[in-house]
Amino acid sequence: MCHLDRAPDDTVVFRDDDWACEIAPGFEVPGWYFLRLRRHALGWGGLEERELKSFGPLVQELMAALGLAFDAPARYLMTFGEAYPHFHAVITVRTDDIPPESRSGNILALRESLVDRDAAVARVPGVRAALAAVLTAGRP
Repeated sequence: MCHLDRAPDDTVVFRDDDWACEIAPGFEVPGWYFLRLRRHALGWGGLEERELKSFGPLVQELMAALGLAFDAPARYLMTFGEAYPHFHAVITVRTDDIPPESRSGNILALRESLVDRDAAVARVPGVRAALAAVLTAGRP
């Protein structure tokens, strides 16, 4: 098992056979999560057809859940492939207190100043509950 698959349970929002959504070490910001493929694959080209087909609906459901769990006018999805041997996307909520010059991709520059592991972990149960509500209600 990959060390990335040993995330503490209190940091995990979602996990199935293919995908995990969790708080990542160093990114312990309330409303920031890594959605990652659980097997090793680099970049979009490394995803199998099944994984590609499940990614879009899962992102849509997670974004809807974050909309329910946070008072945030925007939610961002950014994909990278250099730092980890797992395809992953960084999902962030953007709250009203984020200044205009720090919005969109610039929000990542705020990471160190926003890290608060206890607050990030405290939000996980609410995001799980919101995701369960989205899944129960059907596609957003």
